[in-house]
Amino acid sequence: MTNISRVSLEDSLYVLQLARETALAQNRQTQASRMGPLVEQMRGLVASPPQTTTPPSTGVMGQTDFKTLLDISQAKAGQTQNVVESTSSALERNRLIGAMSEANMSDVDIARQFSMSREEVQLVLSFQQRK
Repeated sequence: MTNISRVSLEDSLYVLQLARETALAQNRQTQASRMGPLVEQMRGLVASPPQTTTPPSTGVMGQTDFKTLLDISQAKAGQTQNVVESTSSALERNRLIGAMSEANMSDVDIARQFSMSREEVQLVLSFQQRK
């Protein structure tokens, strides 16, 4: 048996129990008695699912240089996500700076709010004015 998720095992057990109970309710004792051992065996699997280990790959995916490339590409994908998140937060910050300026808040107060220099605030505002 290969890797079977715990949810699939539990669902299968419930279906078997339901089928057995239905057979008992319909007075089909022979069918219910044949399903009894199967239900018990399935209960054992749900209680302690078999631990299977996959053998190491001997193909291209098992080679160390391929694994290194895969690790690097996954790390870069994570960095790309961080860049996207930081870019969206920077855009939101710049929108807030513009809104504070339009509300007649001083450059110094805006800089304090965002822990940045006054020059950075002025740079953001000048960029927004050019748009």
